[in-house]
Amino acid sequence: MRSFVLVPVLLALGSASLFASVDRGLLAMVPADAKIVSSIDVTQARNSDFGQYLLSRTQNDNHDFADFVEQTGFDPRRDLQSLIFESPGTAADRAQSRFAILARGTFDEDRIRSTAQAKGGTIESYNGIKLLLPPGDGHKIAIAFPEAGVAVMADLGTMHEILGNRANPIVLDSRLGQLIDQVADNNDAWFVSLIGGQFLHGNFNRTAKQPPQAAQAAQALQSILESSGGIRFGSTVDVTVDAVARSPQDATSVADVVRFLASTLQMQREKDPRAAILASALDTMNLTTNSDKVHLSIAIPEKSMEQLAELGPGPNRRGKK
Repeated sequence: MRSFVLVPVLLALGSASLFASVDRGLLAMVPADAKIVSSIDVTQARNSDFGQYLLSRTQNDNHDFADFVEQTGFDPRRDLQSLIFESPGTAADRAQSRFAILARGTFDEDRIRSTAQAKGGTIESYNGIKLLLPPGDGHKIAIAFPEAGVAVMADLGTMHEILGNRANPIVLDSRLGQLIDQVADNNDAWFVSLIGGQFLHGNFNRTAKQPPQAAQAAQALQSILESSGGIRFGSTVDVTVDAVARSPQDATSVADVVRFLASTLQMQREKDPRAAILASALDTMNLTTNSDKVHLSIAIPEKSMEQLAELGPGPNRRGKK
């Protein structure tokens, strides 16, 4: 089913930010039960060498995207400034997953609403704010502009919570706030999570190919209690990830999993040019443990990032054989 207006754009950019100082105005709108928060300073990323490279590769011959820009007057390559994604975690019922994507930028609200209605969307009001509801989704997602220069896309329940709390200061979990303060100021994109390793554990089980190692890795990843990380753009793209495990022994096991994954990739360097590029960065990665904490940092030359972008997705991506 085809979505409309900001839905595909904000979803794509929000997922890109699953990892710049934080936009405190947007952060103040994040619901108090958030357990995962990620952000990207779009302006800073866009002005980096790699951001400029990606923009130079952007083609206007994508007719759907060109039509979207023409109809709404919104071009994310130009008009977005910052993004925050938040979620209270994985819902038991995936159909009821809760999330919010908050964006700061330049939005022609009237033009966007008109385009939405022309495509079958509807408009409702909540607390004096107009909600755009996509067609055919059972009104599970809504888009709103609660103040000038701010757009929010969220499930309907989260949207009501955000709009209902506009007059009241939001108090995030204190530990979540501490993690945000640690990663936000020194990174162009970052993430923090108070969700345990069950999510990583489940995803690793679906992708690992060697049962014995996979079982050990899954057990180690399940021991993670919290994690955070960031990306800083420059002549090198610097990536850092920190995690806290249940015990020093678990932290050592998590580090062993990272080494196992790195060695698996490095063994593919002669067969896959993408693996060769990443393997060179992994050769110099910094991986340490300190009691129950794990720290990982990797520096990838910006030119290597361009090479990866030129090569595109690997041949074994979903849908390909």
